Amino acid sequence: METTISPNSPGQPIKGDLPRTLALLAGMVAVAGAALWQATMGFRVVSTEAGRRLAIAEAPLALPRVDLALPGAMASTRRIDLPALLAADKRPAIVTFFYARCNAVCSVQGTELQQMQREILARGWQDKLLLLTISFDPRDSLDDLAHYASRMRADAQAWQFAAVPDAAQRQALLEQVGIIVLPAEMGEFQHNAAFHIVTPDGRLAQVVDYEQPEAALAAALELAR
Repeated sequence: METTISPNSPGQPIKGDLPRTLALLAGMVAVAGAALWQATMGFRVVSTEAGRRLAIAEAPLALPRVDLALPGAMASTRRIDLPALLAADKRPAIVTFFYARCNAVCSVQGTELQQMQREILARGWQDKLLLLTISFDPRDSLDDLAHYASRMRADAQAWQFAAVPDAAQRQALLEQVGIIVLPAEMGEFQHNAAFHIVTPDGRLAQVVDYEQPEAALAAALELAR
């Protein structure tokens, strides 16, 4: 026999509604679970960025053909497209993005790259992998990049710098690798940072946190085998 809520007992449920309530809750849980499963790629990741990195690891992305300008190169070889540079070099690369005037995350990443270069040279790995740092700031001239490289004591055998003069190509490259650049005060930028492990045939194979240089070196060396 069904009962109703008494005016004197408003907190008591209607027994006949309980099965319907439970069924509704079960349906809501199922829908939410399915959405979470899809959003987290089977509960393997819990954020969009982690999902992007997992997708890249499972299916490396071909980098777009963008023309790079190289400081310190001879006039005849100062321009070369990125895939051609990597193919000619024949080494897997750890690619990073920065701007020369940056005093925040770029400084931290630059320090990590200095330590990585030191490790590479000490272990004789300069013939196995390449550090490639690309500026996304159209104000960075080749002289700016050369000065920055000198300040960081970059050894051209292990660590090279480049700019992307064409704005459309530069944006296409940033979008492909997942770098977000936002204008900030005083001519600065807000941007994310990471180590991008790239194969000699120009495919982005893995993205590693910029606070994990050892993992980035290990991933690049694995490709060099």
